[in-house]
Amino acid sequence: MEDHELLSKISEMMDQKLDERFSQYDQKLDERFSQYDQKLDERFLPIYDTLNTLKFKQEHMSDKLKGIEVTMNYNHYHLSHDIKKLQEDVETITEILKINNMIPIS
Repeated sequence: MEDHELLSKISEMMDQKLDERFSQYDQKLDERFSQYDQKLDERFLPIYDTLNTLKFKQEHMSDKLKGIEVTMNYNHYHLSHDIKKLQEDVETITEILKINNMIPIS
């Protein structure tokens, strides 16, 4: 065998050994991280539940606020309309009273 072929074979063997070793470490790391993931999920589950509850309450409050806004707009429209009609009625009464000389004409 030539030196070059020998070096190539040695290199391949070392690569295989390194791959085997890294594969073992990789599996061990995956196992450890899996355990940490499970523990973190267990710890964060109450937080997720609380966040979901807050989200539901926020959506419910948002719906209520939209309902209140619609009611306010409805009331504002009708109140403005009623005030305008009342002003017209007062002006009509004032004119009738002026015509009948019941109040001084200014």
